[in-house]
Amino acid sequence: MAVSVRQMSADDAQAFLEVHRAAVHGIAAHDYPPAVISAWAPLPIGNELIQDVRANRDDESRFVAEIGGQIVGIGSLVGKNAEVRACYVVPTASRKGVGSTLLREIERVATELGLSSLQLDSSITAEPFYAANGYEVRERGEHILGSGVPMACVKMYKTIGS
Repeated sequence: MAVSVRQMSADDAQAFLEVHRAAVHGIAAHDYPPAVISAWAPLPIGNELIQDVRANRDDESRFVAEIGGQIVGIGSLVGKNAEVRACYVVPTASRKGVGSTLLREIERVATELGLSSLQLDSSITAEPFYAANGYEVRERGEHILGSGVPMACVKMYKTIGS
């Protein structure tokens, strides 16, 4: 089935969180300790988290990827930081082009915004995915989660546009 990507709506906030949780707990959990996984993608998903996503305090451009009308991937771009903030796919849809389709849309929008490069903090898990999509390692380090918990990450970048 074909992957389609569209702008996320406020009604998609819970699905956005569900995809994120499924990806972190189902895929990234192989590379990180349980304390990091719990801080990175806390369960259960409550109304406060849903409202926080809807508030979009960093003015992210957010996208959802669908297969057969079901949301199976999410992505986001923080244009003011030239940052790919998120690109997550549910385990059942991994390796089906969902992440690459999301990333191409993020890069297209970034180019429209006049950005010439993008940066991101990749999980260890996602480093091969980003490398396969043209992102280069700047350095290995730590990303501090919103809860203050540090997690190992790979800081990457890519030149985009013309």
